[in-house]
Amino acid sequence: MKRLLQPKIISLLLSALILASTASVRSAKAESPTPSATPEPLTILEQLQQACSTEEESTVACSAACAAEQLRYDEGLVSCLPEDANQPRYLRLNAMFDATNRILSHSLTFDWSGWSKTLVAFKPKEYDCYAQNQIAFSTLANTLNTALRSASALSGKVLSRDLRAENIALHTTPRQEPNLNWRECAALYSVFGEDTTQLMQEAFSVQQEGSAIRGVTIRWPNPSFADIAAHGTKEQLVEAKLALYYLNTVYQDDGSVAPVSAFQFSKEYLSTVTHPVPGGVIKNGWYDPRSHRTRVHTGTDIRMSSKTPILSMTDGVVLYVGFLPIPGNYVIIRDPSGYEYHYYHMYELSTFVKEGDVVKQGQQIGRVGSTGNSVAYHLHVGLVSPDGVYLNPYDLFTQAGIGPVQGQEPE
Repeated sequence: MKRLLQPKIISLLLSALILASTASVRSAKAESPTPSATPEPLTILEQLQQACSTEEESTVACSAACAAEQLRYDEGLVSCLPEDANQPRYLRLNAMFDATNRILSHSLTFDWSGWSKTLVAFKPKEYDCYAQNQIAFSTLANTLNTALRSASALSGKVLSRDLRAENIALHTTPRQEPNLNWRECAALYSVFGEDTTQLMQEAFSVQQEGSAIRGVTIRWPNPSFADIAAHGTKEQLVEAKLALYYLNTVYQDDGSVAPVSAFQFSKEYLSTVTHPVPGGVIKNGWYDPRSHRTRVHTGTDIRMSSKTPILSMTDGVVLYVGFLPIPGNYVIIRDPSGYEYHYYHMYELSTFVKEGDVVKQGQQIGRVGSTGNSVAYHLHVGLVSPDGVYLNPYDLFTQAGIGPVQGQEPE
């Protein structure tokens, strides 16, 4: 991962820039002989060191200015190098937006080694550790949010300057202020680790609409948590969303454990759900300890025999079909009201539905199994509210009069 330049190097760059001038760069390039062989290109730092170690003032000015201009280009502060000045206008316009995105990308360099030292008693797979480090993840969120705000302001200023120089009309849309919170940063870090900033660099991309003739419109990035996580694999996206749902449910803003509370569903909504495995006894295992007491249970288990058909509890759209270590084979469906229904531990990767399918209540979506973190054949049902919090499905079943429930097993 890229690192910010050290103060010593920045001082060296500033000293070199005092000696540099654009005119000397161009004249020196024109007068320089054509080499007989192409040498290996020097890095920017090597160019600066070489320039400042030579005794010839003209060479110092040329080499240092070239290196400095390349550095400004890499950081997005200039959109074109001198050799690109004669490009067609539309290519220069594209280069301006490319430079804007380089500014955004450069702003998200981050010293993970310094930050990671602030983590205490940290075990990557234990959610409690993320909550215990709420302050560290809040600091991370504030740092990234501030960097993105500053980069957006700078990129807008640079882009406006370049467009004015080309006499291209600019139409802009309002910039949305990024506002990642500690839970979102913790959930991303739990899956992507130090690659989190790389994903954010990819997600925070300015989009261009229009042309050099008609004028251009800037579409500023405002990606959601899911948009950022989607730059990984599908499995990583689902895992990150599950982590966020858990952190949203179990922990309060200050990292303390949230109290258990019941949710009251409307009568209209209760009429839209049905039993996923008719006859199966519904167990209230909400907040039971799991994984050697490193997490709590955020769903309802229904014990049934192997390969029993699993039916969709509602109408909806299939969001994901896949496998992860804890859920095993799973299907996730979103209903018309925005609730997500999670069906875990299926016997095999479902062939009954695929992602994007529209399903009806009572339609078979899989078969009961014991895959993932499971020791017996059963169906785990998870329920996520539209605002990303786990709800207790047992409350849903009892309020809807769906059973039998635990303690009411048939004789």
